[in-house]
Amino acid sequence: MANKSVPVKKVLSPLQPAITSDMVNKLQQTPASEAKISGSVASAWRSPQLMIVFEDGDLHSARQHLLDSLQNPFAEGAVATVLLQESVRDQFVGLVAQNLKRLEPQVAGHPSYVRTLAQIELLKANVIKAEGDVPADASPLLVSDFVSSYLGQPGPTGAITLQTFRTAREATLVNLKESVPYARVSIWNEKLACAYEVLGHLAVDTFTINCFNPDLSPIRSAFEANQNDVCLFKGYHYETLTVNFKRRIVVFPVGTMFAN
Repeated sequence: MANKSVPVKKVLSPLQPAITSDMVNKLQQTPASEAKISGSVASAWRSPQLMIVFEDGDLHSARQHLLDSLQNPFAEGAVATVLLQESVRDQFVGLVAQNLKRLEPQVAGHPSYVRTLAQIELLKANVIKAEGDVPADASPLLVSDFVSSYLGQPGPTGAITLQTFRTAREATLVNLKESVPYARVSIWNEKLACAYEVLGHLAVDTFTINCFNPDLSPIRSAFEANQNDVCLFKGYHYETLTVNFKRRIVVFPVGTMFAN
């Protein structure tokens, strides 16, 4: 028999521990998040994600999930754009840069990646690449201050764009320049109120807070039925609600609630 989600009122306890590393590092994974590298898919975005990292977020966990996308930018569910709060930009970029590795041949030889390298050279763009002996034409690419449309034709470019913001509201304004059809927004901020502030300003259905690619099946039926609902499942809080006349899904580790 399939597991059923449990209503919040039957599960929450004042003794619930604060967020733990297991909650963000050993996530439930949807089949889409397990996509393998493909050198033949580049004509359309495959459920791209927007990542927003605040100064109060877990930078190390956010970095780990961004690294996965940098190493495999053509995977389904990969991050296409990352927005960093100005106060932690240098620290976060440094954490990312020191962990970049040489790309797999399927990615480095991908036509879209090759075209993006040429476009970056033309634009003289500021790019964060792998350090050490990784060849420039086989490095993950984090491109600062350019939107994806400048890097190539519509669809994944093989690079992730990086923008900086100061406030939650400014983060949503910065992203209005992007034309990427995001499927999810991954927000990294221990302050839930600040994270919820973003919901009403982005035209995306699904928001995950302090986690990446969690299983959405516990809340899917309520969302599709256009009904408000809240439940807990395997240590995650799920809810679907209407914000600015648009239905949303919000997911975060249960401990996040007690850390605020």
